[in-house]
Amino acid sequence: MTDSSKIPASRFSNESFDTTPQSGSSNVISSGAVFDALKDKLGKTDTAAKATADADGNIINQTYAKLSDIITFEYED
Repeated sequence: MTDSSKIPASRFSNESFDTTPQSGSSNVISSGAVFDALKDKLGKTDTAAKATADADGNIINQTYAKLSDIITFEYED
């Protein structure tokens, strides 16, 4: 963590702050803006809606056979 007591206060008075993440911006962004931008994103255990469909919009578990459904083993005696 940066010790902000060693940063001159005058530096912050000359900075432009972004309140939302902006592509290509060289401005400083606040931690609150980063938090707000990320709070509604998926968590690491969530399932994305796109992961349930292929690029053509086919629902994967309704369109494609499971490997366990198509592989069978026949044993000869």
